[in-house]
Amino acid sequence: MKQLGIYCVIVWGMLVSQTTTAASLTTAHQPPQAPAELYIIIDDMGYRATDERAFALPESVTFSILPHTPQGQAFAERAHAQSRDVMLHLPMEAQSNKPLGPGAITSSMYANEITATFEAALASVPYAIGVNNHMGSVLTASGQALQPLMNVIKHTGLFFVDSRTTRFTVAQQVAREKQIPNARRHVFLDHEQTEAFMNEQWQRAMALTRKHSKVIIIAHPHPGTIEFLQNKLADLPAQHYALKSMHDYFDKPVVPQREYANSAQASAAAPN
Repeated sequence: MKQLGIYCVIVWGMLVSQTTTAASLTTAHQPPQAPAELYIIIDDMGYRATDERAFALPESVTFSILPHTPQGQAFAERAHAQSRDVMLHLPMEAQSNKPLGPGAITSSMYANEITATFEAALASVPYAIGVNNHMGSVLTASGQALQPLMNVIKHTGLFFVDSRTTRFTVAQQVAREKQIPNARRHVFLDHEQTEAFMNEQWQRAMALTRKHSKVIIIAHPHPGTIEFLQNKLADLPAQHYALKSMHDYFDKPVVPQREYANSAQASAAAPN
């Protein structure tokens, strides 16, 4: 009986050892999990010379520049010289009473007005390869009003990022229907200007990487935001997160159509 007990212990030990070895081999042969991809867009750029503080951020951080602004062209050219992605931050009709600024698209415009306004806005921001909406809670909620705008965006070959300034937005849906390369904002980092709030939003973005392999964060060129991002990005664990430029978001390279790219290169806020 004693010998039988010893035999059982030996067999059990062998089985445990084999199971552990098999599990170790399986784990060893599993490919390492790819880091989650973070995309950061700094928008509302162009009005203030102090916005240049944003150039201290890594070149993978994308700049979205408002059209017809005092610093817009210079910022776009400087960003391009850094090999930094540039986008057009296009003002769109909103529910708030805040001024939209020049280059705004509204639902009362005819299609030819939208085309002319968009082309002029794009020409004022050299090297733009994509568009996201500035404000736009009215326009992005109207599929009908978006049709002529998305038509001209498709014609330019740019991508579109829905800033999602309203929960009623259909902008990404319309872009998808038009077969425009498209994406959506996941987190607004700094519409409250406190470190506590920004840290809360940053943690929210990190948590979203467990659900989405690509997460887009939109922020603004406030001094506090730039300092916050510098600190966070300096400590970003490379094995878990990869900071990417917006052009990397899409499977195929985004190349603006020549007629718009040439005209652009030749040319002299809180969500709502």
